[in-house]
Order: sequence, then structure tokens, then C-alpha cells
Amino acid sequence: LKALLENKAQALSANRGKSIKETEKQVNEILKQSGMPNAKVKIEQTVLKELNKDGKDSISLLFSANAGQPPAPVAKVASGGELSRIMLAIKSVLAKHTDLPTLIFDEIDTGVSGKIAEKMANIMKEMGDNDRQVISITHLPQIAALGTTHYKVYKEDTSEATISKMTILNKEERIKEIAQMLSGENITDSAISHAKELLQ
Repeated sequence: LKALLENKAQALSANRGKSIKETEKQVNEILKQSGMPNAKVKIEQTVLKELNKDGKDSISLLFSANAGQPPAPVAKVASGGELSRIMLAIKSVLAKHTDLPTLIFDEIDTGVSGKIAEKMANIMKEMGDNDRQVISITHLPQIAALGTTHYKVYKEDTSEATISKMTILNKEERIKEIAQMLSGENITDSAISHAKELLQ
């Protein structure tokens, strides 16, 4: 049994080794699209002496945000916004190669600016256009505006409890909701105008 496991682990290591370069290339290309032209993700494969539940490999994800900066463990060097974009890039690549009919992004836009949010929204839209259902929970109007369907999630207090509710928005309600995301509680005419532009 041990000999059989060793053979399977070696085959798994070889397959991983073959796919690492192409995976890095695709992830780094998406990072460029999301406004990180000099970012590099490196997947480091170390073959271990002993077998474990994942075969005989230790896989590390290394990251460098700037040219000339050596890659280091992603958890130590990536900011919140960078982590969001790395996660989006990896999920986008996985979606092309595995059977993932539905992808859920829960505030994956954390820590990113409006310009970058728009780039991330375009990546998610492209995933949705390629026979994937993409569900994105967001507080950013740039991302909400590129969805094909918009649900509003809100809380309602009753005398007994706080209840979470969700409702689908029609076109006018959607304009109002995106305008509110742009300007806050007091919706201005310019926010309404900007919301209509985003929805076009």
C-alpha cells in the first residue's frame, strides 16, 4: 500500500509541476487586468520526504506587488485590497478549469478604490458571460452596476427580533439604490445621474 501511495504521490507532484507555470501566467495576467501591472504571484512546490494527506508536496503562494521586490508569503506582504484581487484572479482561473457553475464573492472588493472596483467588476462580468453564475455581495456601486440582476439585502427590526430580508430591484429601484451607494442617505441629483451612467 505504501508503494502504491508513493507512486500516486509522485504522479500528483509531476502533474502539479506541469500546471504551476501556466497557472502563474494566467493569475498574473488577471492581476494586470485588475490594476496591478507589476504584481507577480509565484507558486512554490517543495517535495517532502514523508507522505501526507495532500501527497508529498508543500505548496506555498508567494507574492510581490512591485517590480524588483522579491516574492514573499502572500499572507505576510499583501494588503487587504491586494488579497481581494489575488483571490479574484485565482477563482477566475479555477473557474476555467473546474466545474464551478456558481461562484460567490462575499465583499471581495474590500480595500479597493472605485477605479479598481470597476476592473474587478469587469472580470466578474466576463466570468458570468462564460456560463457561470456569479453572485457578488458588495457595497461598491461600480460592482453592483455591472450585475445583470440586483438584489437588495437589508435588516428590519420587529418587536421580537431583527429579520434579514432580500428583495429584487426593478430598474428605477436599482438606480436609486446605486445612487444611495454613491451619495449616502441623502440622494443627490448628481448621484442619480452618475448611477444611470454606471448602469449604461
